[in-house]
Amino acid sequence: MIPTFNRKDSIIHVLKLLEKRVIKNIDLSIIVIVDGSTDGTLEAIQSLFSDVIIIEGDGNWWWTRSVNEGCKAALKNGSDAVLLLNDDITFDSNYLENILKSIEKEPDAIIGSLNVTEEKERRIYFSGAKKIRCWDGKLQRYHTFLSLYKKNNLSGLQKSIVLPGRGLFIPSWVFKKIGFFDEKALPQYKADYDFVLRANKNNIHSFISWDSIIFSYVETTGKGSTFTRQSLFAFCISLFQKKSRTNFFQNFLYYKRHLPLWSLPLFPFTALMILMRHFFLFFKERKY
Repeated sequence: MIPTFNRKDSIIHVLKLLEKRVIKNIDLSIIVIVDGSTDGTLEAIQSLFSDVIIIEGDGNWWWTRSVNEGCKAALKNGSDAVLLLNDDITFDSNYLENILKSIEKEPDAIIGSLNVTEEKERRIYFSGAKKIRCWDGKLQRYHTFLSLYKKNNLSGLQKSIVLPGRGLFIPSWVFKKIGFFDEKALPQYKADYDFVLRANKNNIHSFISWDSIIFSYVETTGKGSTFTRQSLFAFCISLFQKKSRTNFFQNFLYYKRHLPLWSLPLFPFTALMILMRHFFLFFKERKY
């Protein structure tokens, strides 16, 4: 299942990759949620991929509602599970086989994919996190963000308390137990992390598969991201834009929701640390 908005060439690329994969004993349906695109995305998919199920949004669904509508359609059609993908990714020919092998090892768990940047010198975008550090809200990751990716060093399943929506496998029964993604409070970003954290609180395990690799085009990953090229003014504005990765209010709501109760008296300090970290990361040299 893939949400998309005005990325015709990108979504066609992903669909062509999926079209080539035939998995034995797996009935694979592809759902694309086109949220009000105006660049001919809908018409292109209809003409090139007649088997793809298309759901049309009104342009205001954004990521979270788009994913929710796709998940609801999948459940209505009797799907046993959903695999979320993005329209700004690519993957190798063995990706689906590898994630299916991981699912066989942990059939009742949510399984995420190793996220690596798609560039000449590939870097680790996300490889899993052990926990959230309470005093400053920072994820304790297995690998530092944008550290060099060395393929032969990563393999197997690792526990991760959060997982990104790029390559996220969710058994259908999970939705019936904890509900869908929070489209009201987190319309664009952090809804995937929030969903997995809620699952953990309901004793649903989550793992990341280092053998299942999604390659992301980082420059298109998110508006307002500290690692993208933008002016200081644009970055400051992004802190208050609803559709921004660094949105001040949505980020703090997310952290407040998932920090332990005993740490809530420290939350004003934690919020300040999170804001300071955003500015620190913005001024670092590496920009896309």
